[in-house]
Formats: sequence, C-alpha cells, structure tokens
Amino acid sequence: MPRLEIDSFPESNDAIETMEVRGVVYTRAINPQAALDPLAPPAIWIPSQVYQSGKYLAYTADLPKTATESESADSNLTGDTAGAADMQTADSSDFNTEESAEEQLTETAPVIPPLRRRALLFPTRTSQLHPEIATLLSLELENKLPLRIADCHDQILLEKGRLLKQRSEIATEIKAWLKLSSATPEVQFILFLTTTTGRKYEYYTCTWIDAQTGDNVASFTFRADLNGNLLLPLVPNDPVPLLRLVESTTWWCRISSRDEENNFLLDAGHRSDLRQGRELQVFRQSAQVNDPQNKSKLGFIFTEPLGFITVVDFFGADGSLAQARTPLTGDFDQAYAVKIAEVEEKTEE
Repeated sequence: MPRLEIDSFPESNDAIETMEVRGVVYTRAINPQAALDPLAPPAIWIPSQVYQSGKYLAYTADLPKTATESESADSNLTGDTAGAADMQTADSSDFNTEESAEEQLTETAPVIPPLRRRALLFPTRTSQLHPEIATLLSLELENKLPLRIADCHDQILLEKGRLLKQRSEIATEIKAWLKLSSATPEVQFILFLTTTTGRKYEYYTCTWIDAQTGDNVASFTFRADLNGNLLLPLVPNDPVPLLRLVESTTWWCRISSRDEENNFLLDAGHRSDLRQGRELQVFRQSAQVNDPQNKSKLGFIFTEPLGFITVVDFFGADGSLAQARTPLTGDFDQAYAVKIAEVEEKTEE
C-alpha cells in the first residue's frame, strides 16, 4: 500500500477477470469449495456485487453427480459385493460375455457436440486496423465457446466500419443494419471490437449484440501494453456465463433447394459441428415478436413448418447437403433449418 497520498499503487499484470452478460457483471473468483472437494472447479464466476462483499459459498447441495464422481462411487464396492460379482462373472459363459459387451456398445449413444451458434465479427476501425487481434480473438472464441465466427465481406459495411470507433455509434449502426435487413439474419450474434488508451495499457472491448433483438447482451475486455504486446488470454478463462448465453440461443441456418428432388443445401457444416445423420426441421419463414406494451423487438419465431431433413454430406468449410426422407410440404427457394431442441438436450445430458 502507498505510504503517502502522492505514492502510486502497485500495478500487477494479473488483472481481475470480469465480463458482463445480460446486464449482470461477473467476476472470476477462487472457489471456496475447491479446498474441500478435489473435483470442484478451482475458480467460479459470481456476480461482482457478491464478490465485493466477500461473502459467498459454492452451492453444492442437490446437484447431480458428474461422470467422474459416478465412476468413483461405482469403484468403491464392498468386499462381499465385489466378490459376488467376480463369482458371477466367472460362472458366465463366453457367449454371455460377448453378448453383454454388444449390449453395452448398443446402449452407449454417441456423444454429439452442441451445434455452434454463428457470430459475425462486425467491421470496425479497431478490427480493420488490427486484423491480427481480430483473428486471435476469433480463434479463442471458437476454442472456448460453441461459436462459429464469420468475417464480414460486405464492401459497404467495410467502408462504413473504417470510420466507426465509439461503442454507441457502432451499436446504432448495427441496429440500423438489422432493421434494414428484411430477411432473418444468418447469425445469432454480432460481435465488434473497440479500444481505449490508458496510461499504461491499451484496452480492447468485445461487445456482443443479439441478432434477434439488436440488444447488447454481453461484453468483456482484454489488454495490451503500449508496445502492442497482448496480455493473454483475450477471452476470459472458463467463460461459464457466456457459455450459458450461447447455449440458450436458438440455432438456425439458411437452407436452399437444389435441382434434384428432396435434396438441399445448408449454410452450415463441419465448422458448425453438424454431423452426418443430424436431423433438422425446416420452416418457410419467420415472424417478428414485439412487446405488447412498448412495442420493442423481442425476437422472432419460425412459422410454416415444411418437414424434416437429414444431413448426408458436406462441402467447403461450413456447408452441407441434406435430404428429406419424405417430401417437404411446400416448395421454396430459401428457407430456414432449425435444430430440434429435444435432440440436443438429450445429447448434452
């Protein structure tokens, strides 16, 4: 601590990790449960007000056991139970052993990763002057979250973005762009970078906008020294609040019809974590949903279901081919393929 008022406070490179998600500021703090439970995560994200009060505990009661805990519990059998199990195994025939192994393989369902939501990195002056930072940020986001980051190739937006520096003006431009777009956006989130210069650091802020509502839903900040050296990581470690935000958002992609009957093209593929055999539902269009009181935009819902398709092949970095088992109920040039919620919930359990 400084001895005199004119003394400066000591500075550390170990900055406190924070993020804001849906209006709540979170701080990454040491998990007090980690000292008692080796399986507990070493750090947790808690609201900053709770962190500043210094009075918080990790909630563990009535939580479902993890796979590791279940395996350890199964291995701690009593001697009599283990001996009885060994005798029963010894008495069984080779045929029964092979049959039980086949049953285990049949009962074990393949683990299907959640579909990656798509995010557009909106062009700003910061991201265009520092493409290396934008690239590194995109790589970290895709590594830590189920996101597919897309670059903007719209020349009109790129020209406008060269002049955009302030968060407020960028957010206004994005909302105006979404409003002028008659069709449903191709992405679930729009991200953009801004920067401010401090006395010893350059601060970069990544802001998230929900493509359905146009509202700011998240943000986090990373730093670089005045020589341009980034202080890693750019994306906060174990970003649980951001993960919940992404997974709670509806996934969709555009679908186009081909010349062949019951064959279609999807604007999503390997990079979106689509897998061969994945079934999706097709809707012809979407309808905007507004708040009945203040008429603010709440998002949209998909309307006019046409049927179901199955992913059969892939092309390019993020495209796929799909087929309909039964003919869809209507013709279309372009529609929307939406994930079936029940399928993803079962695979994530």
